[in-house]
Amino acid sequence: MNPAFDDQSRSAVAFDAGASGMKLSDSRLARLMWGALGSVSLVFGLIGVVVPGWPTTIFLIIAAACYARSSQRMYDKILANPVFGPHVQRFRETGGMPLRAKVLSLSVMWPFVLFSLGVAIPWSMHWAQALVLTLALVGTAYILSRPTYHLSRS
Repeated sequence: MNPAFDDQSRSAVAFDAGASGMKLSDSRLARLMWGALGSVSLVFGLIGVVVPGWPTTIFLIIAAACYARSSQRMYDKILANPVFGPHVQRFRETGGMPLRAKVLSLSVMWPFVLFSLGVAIPWSMHWAQALVLTLALVGTAYILSRPTYHLSRS
């Protein structure tokens, strides 16, 4: 019998994913789906490294959350990244954002929202304007609801 598929090793697969507080999924299909979503988020995060204005850290946070359910190795790799790992880990542990990140995200988001509402979306598409405004307000409320911390300079 293949030890990778017996009941004893299957229960060992559902270990706690470190500080994430999440467990790897018991289902192989669920692990594959979480892993695929994590990989897509990782690719989006990597795009943000080279494309100005494209968010990076939030996609890496999403990737880490997905990998915490699918692959301990990939979860550990994200947290071990010297540039983004500390930010991802801090958010996963506290849910907080640095003040600078809050200010920057809101100051970038709202000009684009206002441009969309005033110029890009035709006046006849009220539903689209309402959707953009609603999502912007929800995003703003979420950002403002996160605990704020100040990065220490070393």
